[in-house]
Amino acid sequence: MTILAWNCRGLRSALAVRTLADEVQAKDPSLIFVVETKTGESRMKGIRNKLEYTQGITVPSDGRSGGLAMMWKEGSNIRFRSCSNSHIDVEVHENSASNPWRATGFYGHPDAGKRFISWQLLENLKNQYFMPWIVFGDFNEITQSNEKIGWLDRDANQMEEFRETILGVMGGGAQRTKVRLDCMVAPEGWMRLFPEARVRHVAMSISDHCMLMLTLERQQPQKRGNKRFFFKAMWTRDERCKEIVEEAWEPGWAEVELGIGDRIKRCQENLQAWNWKEFGHVYRVLKQKKEMLQQLEC
Repeated sequence: MTILAWNCRGLRSALAVRTLADEVQAKDPSLIFVVETKTGESRMKGIRNKLEYTQGITVPSDGRSGGLAMMWKEGSNIRFRSCSNSHIDVEVHENSASNPWRATGFYGHPDAGKRFISWQLLENLKNQYFMPWIVFGDFNEITQSNEKIGWLDRDANQMEEFRETILGVMGGGAQRTKVRLDCMVAPEGWMRLFPEARVRHVAMSISDHCMLMLTLERQQPQKRGNKRFFFKAMWTRDERCKEIVEEAWEPGWAEVELGIGDRIKRCQENLQAWNWKEFGHVYRVLKQKKEMLQQLEC
């Protein structure tokens, strides 16, 4: 099982939605939590349908600020508990043989003077009911000054309040990632349930916030199979694309008996050959650039 959490800084643009869709397609998460959507229920419903994560909870933004969304696929045994402008709380029931656990997406108040309200909310959530629990999202605070690089120094009292909250809510054995503003925290009870759980910070080119990726089991290497053909949207921006399709689709006199399946196959082959010649390994280059960005973020 995989969980993604990301402060996307808005899902109003097609680029932001496409970036999220690419990550979802690549990682196939069971649960997605998005912070600062800056949009309402209607648009988030459209995004959920595009991602094919049709179930979930949306907390609409206040104008052009805030907004939360938790999404999962139809058929998943995930039960909604509560929400506010700062959190979405659900229960995860993987199967009848495993214990249910809590997953809370969290957004710390952006106003430092009101952040104590967020810490009070965490304490209230802890006391609502008891089961293994993990909290993830953008806390808008760090526990120590060496967890940030650059910009203004953090207030020592603010960091101390956050440390006390984490210790009080999660207990002395709270496990954390290499904490930045975006992090995941869990007490020992949850860690015992998922001893192989791992968290990665994934650098995102369109946001200054990394995406959090939590995997509950050690991932097994996948066997490489034949690659599926995908039509690339970028091809349509080149005038030659239409010509390639027409040339492949219209048979010559000697090929007049070509069926629909044969024509589609020839279109695929010609487009792939043209893509290699004109664009080369563009997606491999993008992957390499993302890896470089990831190394700079760490």
